[in-house]
Amino acid sequence: MRGSRPTSEGRAVSDDPSSGLARESDASPEEIAGYDDGWAASGTCDGDVSSWGYEAPERVAAMVVAHGRPGEVLDAGCGTGRVGIALLAAGIVDIVGGDFTPASNEAARSLGVYRSVDQLDLNSPLAFATDRFSAAVSVGVFSYIADTAAAVGELVRVVRPGGVVIFTQRTDIWAERGDASVVQSFVNSGACTAHVSEPSPYLPGHREFGTDIGVIYTTLEVLN
Repeated sequence: MRGSRPTSEGRAVSDDPSSGLARESDASPEEIAGYDDGWAASGTCDGDVSSWGYEAPERVAAMVVAHGRPGEVLDAGCGTGRVGIALLAAGIVDIVGGDFTPASNEAARSLGVYRSVDQLDLNSPLAFATDRFSAAVSVGVFSYIADTAAAVGELVRVVRPGGVVIFTQRTDIWAERGDASVVQSFVNSGACTAHVSEPSPYLPGHREFGTDIGVIYTTLEVLN
């Protein structure tokens, strides 16, 4: 879940993170990295999203715990570490994080809640062994993923059978990219079962999101 920056069409978007945020999903990875480094380094990111009513990290942490306290958990696209804080508060202590941007990784690493934090790009294959993790979460990241099926496939691959993959997606982009069909294709293949939530508030205090753009939580239980 990221702030505003110049988009791939070259539109001038304010550096005020309260402006242009809803339009960010069309940005290139390089543009996202450039803005995120600045936002993470500013130290205002977590305060900004808290003021908008962002509760996805805490909700996802509770969902992981509800599936049984796992061993090693991957926080894919960890940003500045808010999800890691929520996982630790929920009693999960073995957490590996990774993000696309160096400043976010440095901010997350400084928290001391992750066992390790490394470069990670969900637009590319992940450098983790198959079946390594008990759970993988990706919160506020899939809006910026070019190929949902490829990213989901990688998360399913690195989670062992019986574990869970939990990811969030904005309601507008969920529909636009046909994510329901993507999830169903994994179920049909026998890779996992799936539970897709009803839409929930995403950033209710943000002027561009409000009640118009919500968030969907998807839980995949890995079968093989």
